[in-house]
Amino acid sequence: MNNNTALTIEEKIKNNHGGDSKQISVVISDEKRMIVEAPAGYGKTATMVSRIAYLYSTGKIPNPKRVLALTFSVNAALKIKRDISAKLPELIGEDNNPVNVSEKVTITNYHGFCKGFLKKYGHLISPLLRRDVNLFYAIGDDEIGKYIDLKGISHEKEEYLLYIDRKIKQAIMPEISEIKKYNQIVIEEILPKDRITYTAIILFSLEIIHEYEAVKSFYHSLYPLIVVDEFQDTNCIAWELLQNLIGDNTHVLLLGDPLQRIYGFIGAVPNIMDSARTMLSAKKIELDKNYRFKDNPEMLKLDKNIRANAYKCFNPDTSETAMLETFWASDQNNEAEKVLGKINSLRNDGETGKVVILFRARSANSDVFEQLLQDKNIPYFYGMFKDDDKEYIDFHKYCQKEFIKIFDKLNSIGKRSLVSFSRSIRMQYKGFNDRMVDSLCELLDAFVKKVSYDYSELSAEDKYSLLLDTFENRQLKQAMEYVDADVIISTVHGAKGLEWPYVFLADFERWGLPGSFTCKDCVNKFSDTVRCACPLPPNEAMNVDAMLDELSVFYVAVTRARKQVYVSASAKRENGKQGCLSCFSHISGISITNAER
Repeated sequence: MNNNTALTIEEKIKNNHGGDSKQISVVISDEKRMIVEAPAGYGKTATMVSRIAYLYSTGKIPNPKRVLALTFSVNAALKIKRDISAKLPELIGEDNNPVNVSEKVTITNYHGFCKGFLKKYGHLISPLLRRDVNLFYAIGDDEIGKYIDLKGISHEKEEYLLYIDRKIKQAIMPEISEIKKYNQIVIEEILPKDRITYTAIILFSLEIIHEYEAVKSFYHSLYPLIVVDEFQDTNCIAWELLQNLIGDNTHVLLLGDPLQRIYGFIGAVPNIMDSARTMLSAKKIELDKNYRFKDNPEMLKLDKNIRANAYKCFNPDTSETAMLETFWASDQNNEAEKVLGKINSLRNDGETGKVVILFRARSANSDVFEQLLQDKNIPYFYGMFKDDDKEYIDFHKYCQKEFIKIFDKLNSIGKRSLVSFSRSIRMQYKGFNDRMVDSLCELLDAFVKKVSYDYSELSAEDKYSLLLDTFENRQLKQAMEYVDADVIISTVHGAKGLEWPYVFLADFERWGLPGSFTCKDCVNKFSDTVRCACPLPPNEAMNVDAMLDELSVFYVAVTRARKQVYVSASAKRENGKQGCLSCFSHISGISITNAER
């Protein structure tokens, strides 16, 4: 590549990034390894795509080498794939052809990568893994006892699988001897029943990489650049896999936001971005311009000040105060009335954007909101799913089983066949009088429509992987942004990774956010005040780490909004407890409005 070509690429990049010095420094850096702290709305994906294009165009990723881009969820992988398909060809001077992009960039989640890996090398540890892993029915370790055909597993073996599962959820990496023992149990007891555990998909891959140096070396050569999105959510076995894929000469770009780490309860490694920076001798760069809120001064200040409290443990220097519009009510029904009144006011003012009402968790409080929506005949989508809800699990299992049965033998996945599949699932559940099942059918319809129409350019293989991974990983809730309803109710965790124009965070009060497990240690937990008198910064009697984790939940809720966020609380909770505004309403740099009794 000549100097003129390099100059042209740099000019394109600078133009595309509007002179954002931090983004440009990531894109054209000579650093081999970088940790990029990239909050929502700060241009993370655009920076990632430009970095890949720059390394290709400057010959630092020679053909036929590939880029491996890993992310936390199936939905995120699909969005990144679409962005790269649209932007990469323009930057590197090729036709906008998704096939060309697919030949250069492998974009998937960790399980998707490992399935492809096992398709090539699974036979090295078991003849049973000569079969396409996608054709096995994936289950959780804690589900084994629920299947009749798995009842023959000894109690000792089942307990060992659960022991490894618990270690991973506690972010404790199993030893290689433990991995081999776990894998052998799965090979002997689970695979012959046409099932596989989610954990085994990654642990099988780790065993092969550990035992076969030539395989590891091949991947070091194949992927000279590894990019990971949402890195803060990585668990210990995914992190171990990633470390094994990184060779001495591998370029690494890890993007994430420590403040959006809210999956610690399922094993996300604490402080992983700092640990990775030290382990990989990587340069840390913080993106510092919020483009989502660039025309919204109050939301911009709110974003900045919440982050400042997280960085300085609730003791930051904040020069400006953000106004947080708050609805304070006498009881839960009055709170719901005020929130719905504001939604109606937005509609009367000509605002047509979708609205989501978020809750810390499903409870009697959220039921009050739902009942009022019904009473007022306001169409809404019910998205209050929990990952361990039986209906939620069973629906995904059924979709997974039927999808494999129908599409395993098809060479193409077209609009007609997908719509037919969705209709057949809905017919199976016809007559069920269950709001969660109704919502899941609606989600499936929306998801299938999105794949059929908006993602029609994807290859049959990509569509197959996308749909199967969605069912296996129980991620239909990630399709909530595709539903037609103008009002959606969801949990904060269920909404992570999604965005809507307007967000209402309900139950913004003591015992709700922060949750009861942090409020129980507060000396003012029963004080009779409108605003919680909890001391911030927290005193020595309080769990500071737990408070910071809860602040992350608050931040994730706020950043689901593209235009505006509102919070609401009530003086009397549905369970009879006295309510008062969350202590987060008086952290440094935040001032609330409309909070009078």
